[in-house]
Amino acid sequence: MRSHDEAQRALMLALQRRLDRRLLLRSSAALLGGGALASLLAACGGETTEEGGGASGTPATSASPAAGGASPTAAAQPSPATGGQKGGVLRVAIIGEPPALDPTFTTATITSNITWHMFESLFTRDASFSPKPMLAESFEFQNDNKVLVIALRPNIKFHDGRPVTADDVIASLTRYSQLSGRGKNFFTRVANLDKVDDTTVRFEFNEPTGIAPVFLAQVDAMIIPKDLAEAYPDKELGEYIGTGPFKFKERLPDRHISLVRNDDYVPLEGAADGYGGARVPYFDEIRFIPVPEQAVRGDGLVTDEFDFAEQLSLDNYDAFTAEPDLGLQVTLPYYFYGAHFNKSQESIMSNLKLRQALLAAVEMDPIAKAGFSRSEFYRLYSSMSAPETPWHTEGGAEYYDQKNPEKAKQLLQESGYDGRPIRWLSTKEYSYNYNMALVLKQQLEAIGAVIDLQVMDWATLVKTRSQRDAWDIFITGHESYQHPVLQPYMNETWPGFWSNARRDELLQQLMGETDEAKIKELVTELDKVWWEDAAMIKVCEGATLRGYRTRLKGYASLPDWFFWNCWFEE
Repeated sequence: MRSHDEAQRALMLALQRRLDRRLLLRSSAALLGGGALASLLAACGGETTEEGGGASGTPATSASPAAGGASPTAAAQPSPATGGQKGGVLRVAIIGEPPALDPTFTTATITSNITWHMFESLFTRDASFSPKPMLAESFEFQNDNKVLVIALRPNIKFHDGRPVTADDVIASLTRYSQLSGRGKNFFTRVANLDKVDDTTVRFEFNEPTGIAPVFLAQVDAMIIPKDLAEAYPDKELGEYIGTGPFKFKERLPDRHISLVRNDDYVPLEGAADGYGGARVPYFDEIRFIPVPEQAVRGDGLVTDEFDFAEQLSLDNYDAFTAEPDLGLQVTLPYYFYGAHFNKSQESIMSNLKLRQALLAAVEMDPIAKAGFSRSEFYRLYSSMSAPETPWHTEGGAEYYDQKNPEKAKQLLQESGYDGRPIRWLSTKEYSYNYNMALVLKQQLEAIGAVIDLQVMDWATLVKTRSQRDAWDIFITGHESYQHPVLQPYMNETWPGFWSNARRDELLQQLMGETDEAKIKELVTELDKVWWEDAAMIKVCEGATLRGYRTRLKGYASLPDWFFWNCWFEE
């Protein structure tokens, strides 16, 4: 692999034939600092529900964003189930070495994105982020959502040729209940999981649990053979046998992870729908190649060393656009970003009036622009959920983007704030984190708050934020397309330590509800409670940039990438 400097030079040469000197200078400057974010992502893995790791959803723009505004979220392009050409080796440049190839064992986004080509769950998510049967053929709630019966699709086989049975499902989900954080939470409501017959399972819940398909649509709820699940009940898998369209070939550390086509895979009938519907494996092989340096990923894409690359520099968007053989995906929905307050009693930010004062002071657009460069790469809205999701609401919108320093100063006075420094944890390893912090700090200091900005590496920040007496504010990101119940900050043990009785009541009601109108009503109130309690300063939703060679066809512009239904057109 080439060095960072060599990659810079190669990329500049490749771009020079189409870019004027001004653009070249801008691109060069961007490349000089481009590798830190990618290196950090490779090191920390990027949780599926925090920090810019990426995970699932709908639309993104796969063409140039419209000028002069937020990046438009176009309808996701469905991948055709037929019409592709079999063959070829797809080379995918990923942000680094995944910590494991077991999505039940780790929440790292890079693990999920690779392994769901091999592993499948009972449900997946459609283009509107709602649960959609995958390995399940049908499901039925009974007894006021206290019982869920799931029938498997007929003739599903594992990669080793064995049929998938109810025993495999029960063993896999038992492992999920012991190893996955989400699984542990979900199974607190499960009184019993048993076998009706060889292809049917039944959940009995302690209380109504209409949200069950949402949990079972996550990749950590994957179905594997019973003997494998029982051999690795509480540790990382040592073998990789699933039901997916591709199967494991080899892992060569720091070189590649190789998956090959599962020729015995039988796709669902009909069209693709988000992550669901037909999944057709066209490539002979997919090689996931760890490339921690952002500049090297960009160089390799331009010079045709890679067919697809993730987490490219937004600063180089114009340069990449000038390349006729590249397609770009500005991914929205993606993650929303903002500042979490430490609401534990050990922090000054346990003072509600003080939190409300800081929230009232903030003007969001300058902060978002500092983090994401241009208005095409972020969106401003109040909800914790993206506009494309069923959970987007206007609850509490009056507290968003108030930019009211006079109100803020009044609330600051009412809070009894005495000038004590507010300890803010930040890192330069995520560029958005530090850049947003600088502007937000300036706005808060303008109303009289004293900010102690402490810059550290991400690993130290993560360790420090778990100590309730060690900090007051930090910035991070969360999936904007995930069901609110699955957001980590809804748990009062997660750093931020948000405790709210009404929130707990709403979450319990959401866990049991299946009526769409009632769910929307409950989420609207949840959004409002979130803002009224000034749980955090949610700033914006930010995009990530991906690129691919234009010979890659069938790629669906969704927040999580995948390569079933994709092929080469030479």
